[in-house]
Order: sequence, then structure tokens, then C-alpha cells
Amino acid sequence: MATHPDPSSAVYRAALEASPSAILVTDSDGVITLANPQAERLFRCDPGTLRGRPIETLLPYESRTAHAAQRRRFTAQPEARPMGVLRDLRARANDGTVFPVEVGLNPVQTEDGQFVVCAVVDLTERKAVQEDLKRQATMLEAANAKLTELATTDSLTSLWNRRTFLEQMDIQLELSVRHARPMSVLILDLDEFKPYNDTYGHLAGDEILRTAARLFRGRMRRSDFIARIGGEEFGAILFAADREGAVRLAENLRIAVEVASWPRRRITVSVGAATVHFPSAVPRPRSPGKSQVLTLADRALYHSKQQGRNRVTHIEDLAAAN
Repeated sequence: MATHPDPSSAVYRAALEASPSAILVTDSDGVITLANPQAERLFRCDPGTLRGRPIETLLPYESRTAHAAQRRRFTAQPEARPMGVLRDLRARANDGTVFPVEVGLNPVQTEDGQFVVCAVVDLTERKAVQEDLKRQATMLEAANAKLTELATTDSLTSLWNRRTFLEQMDIQLELSVRHARPMSVLILDLDEFKPYNDTYGHLAGDEILRTAARLFRGRMRRSDFIARIGGEEFGAILFAADREGAVRLAENLRIAVEVASWPRRRITVSVGAATVHFPSAVPRPRSPGKSQVLTLADRALYHSKQQGRNRVTHIEDLAAAN
């Protein structure tokens, strides 16, 4: 019966020399008996200086004790642990450099005892590529988030934009139907804003819009949705808000603008409100389209403007008056 050649034989040496990978051979005590030139280059050692060293000297100091215990268990029962590749390990070169490695282990039984052939792969470049890909993925995610923000928000006021407002109206109408809850919509328009812009300039007008947006946002409920839907026009969606709730909030917003400290002259806002009611979810009621609801709120806003501005009108007030 053929036997394995001795690890120091010419056959082993020729195989080690020809291997493109860093190869180490250790005895049952973990002492390096052979190391090919690739291993010497990897660990930055002079030729012949790896042989006779404990394998633990090629590990970071903090890993040596644990590795020695694991090696002894492996040597005692090599068949209890499958041969394979060990990832996420770290090695230490002769100059103190610590680097990530991948290690393949293969126990070999010979007439002179048990040896372990270790193939070591430097993962430094692979890890660097992985980190670079991770950084690029993070940057791409941030860029996509920024694009989403730009597509859904108004850059001047940081409120939602008109497109997002209309999409949200569809969602809120559906929820109102499903849960048989009322929903109200407000349209708020800053009074005589164009003359202000023409007199003081667009930068001054932009500051008015930003301040008005902060006033509105600070007085909305968490469930409400506020957006800039036109030049000086804002829209609000009030889920589960009936006529009284909508008018009460609209008055709060109107008063907040009226009493705020403005830099050049007093600013006021006119508000139009509309409410849709869904008294029962069964049978499922037919929801009005968002265009219909917005038209009602816009009619109420027009009435506020016609009646002298700086006031709130609910569409139901017009119906009652007629």
C-alpha cells in the first residue's frame, strides 16, 4: 500500500514551490515545517525564517491564545471538523502589519505523524473593493433619497409639493371611505402677495413664503398633510376632520399669519375649506374625485377673497347662504 510522502520530501517541496498561493505546513504542535516563497513574501519574512516558528506568531497578539486552543482541539480530532475555508480571519506580518486573510486547512497523516497544510489568501484588496462598493452603495442610496426628496418636496419651503399633495389626496380619500371618516381640505392663499413681490423683490417674497410655511407646519396635527401647491398657495389635507374641525384649524392658521411679526408690512391669508363625509363603510360609498373636492375648496377660497380677504370660508357656508 502506498504511503504519503514525507512533508519534507522533494514531492512536497516541488508542489509548494509551484503553488501560486501562500502555503504553510505545520506539525501536530503547530510548528511550521515548510513554507513556500509565496508565504514568505506574504508575511514579509526572509527566506527560510518561517520554518521552525509556531503558527501563532503569524497571528495578531490578541488572537494567539484562542487560536492555540482551537489548534489543539483540531489536532486531537481533525475528523470532527470539516476541512474548508475559514473567513474573516486576521494575520500578522513580520513587520507588524495586520491584514485580513482566508485560510484553507487540510490535515495530512504521514508515517512521521500528522501535519496540516494551510493555504493562506490575502484579502486586503478584496476587502478594499468590498468597502469601496459599500461606500458607493451608501452614496447611491443617499443620492436616490435626495432625488426622491427633490421629486416630492418644495425646495423653497421644504413642504410637500403639488404632485405629492394630489397623490396624498387619493390615499386619504380612500382611507376616509374605508373607515367611514370625514376628510377636509384647506386651500390657503397669501393675500396680495404679487404686489408684495413686485414692491420688495423676489428674495423678500421667498422669505414670506418660508415663514408662512413654518407657521402652517407648526400648527398642523401629526396626521395632517400640508403642501405648497402654487406660487403663494398652500393646501392642507385633514384626515378625520369634520366641518367644525376644519374651520377651527383654518382660523388658527389665519390668526397665526395675521399676528405674526412681518419685516415690511402685515401679511394675511385667505382660506377656503371643503369637507367630504362618509357616514357608513357598508355598503361602500362612492368617493368623490380629488378634483371635485379641490374645486369646492377653491370656490370657498374665492368667496373669502371676494369678501375682503383675511377670512375663512367653508363651502357649506355658501350652500347655507343660498
